[in-house]
Amino acid sequence: MLRQILGSIVILFSPLSTHSLSTLLRVTKEDINQTLDDLHSVLDVPKDQTQPLRLHHPSFRDFLLNNDRCKDQNFWVDKSQAHKTLTDLCIRLMSTCLRQNICSLNSPGVLITDVESYRV
Repeated sequence: MLRQILGSIVILFSPLSTHSLSTLLRVTKEDINQTLDDLHSVLDVPKDQTQPLRLHHPSFRDFLLNNDRCKDQNFWVDKSQAHKTLTDLCIRLMSTCLRQNICSLNSPGVLITDVESYRV
């Protein structure tokens, strides 16, 4: 679980919050918080679980992704495998959450400026 959570954090182009990461990985927020609890020196883990998780040190990312430097297999992240796993999880999440006319608009072609912000 540690490698999956850390791997997701370090390879994501846009950082996710604990809440979003929990939904994507299908892991409880408590498990994510517990896993990251001892990593506050290298990760910014906001108290507000809707704020994104961020690395304090970009070199930590480089370390985790380099098999020559990160000798502990519990931490080393195989970049291509992590991307594949996230791709699969994104497709699974979209398959369960997306639907036609997700904003419940009355007609196609409505401008976004004409849609209430809570619907978007």
